Amino acid sequence: MGRTLNVLFVCTGNTCRSVLAQAFLEEMGREFVEKGRPVEVSSAGVSTIDGLLASEDALSVLQGYGIDFSKHRSSRVTPELVQQAHYIFAMTHGQKDYLLHHFPEAEEKLWLLNEYAEGSSKEISDPYGEGQAAYRRIADEIREALAKIVARWDSDEKKGRE
Repeated sequence: MGRTLNVLFVCTGNTCRSVLAQAFLEEMGREFVEKGRPVEVSSAGVSTIDGLLASEDALSVLQGYGIDFSKHRSSRVTPELVQQAHYIFAMTHGQKDYLLHHFPEAEEKLWLLNEYAEGSSKEISDPYGEGQAAYRRIADEIREALAKIVARWDSDEKKGRE
């Protein structure tokens, strides 16, 4: 079995976007586990307190995909999470800048989600308080980016075996 790949998603409050990304990658990551490459996924916020529930809208969107993430509790970004991660994906430039300021050693493993997925500087906007339609739109954006990332990792892994 290969080395565990550690992925950290970061947003502001760790109740919406990073939660969606964590839940979706855990689902998508099952194919890596089957190939002998375990994936450990976590999420955190740059401006949160520990222990908050995920937003009801985020949980509802995830339930629409058959994912129960009701046990999630928010956590703040810690040096340990940053150190353990092989990849850190922020949702906005502000979050990325915060992480670079507080954890400059993470620069080479820190990306905007869309930056790594497709070379774009497009941010994942915050759907908080905007209702189900906004959450579904953001969930689709995140899933699309993650599908590209998983395909990239799969391609990189195949190249490594050639």
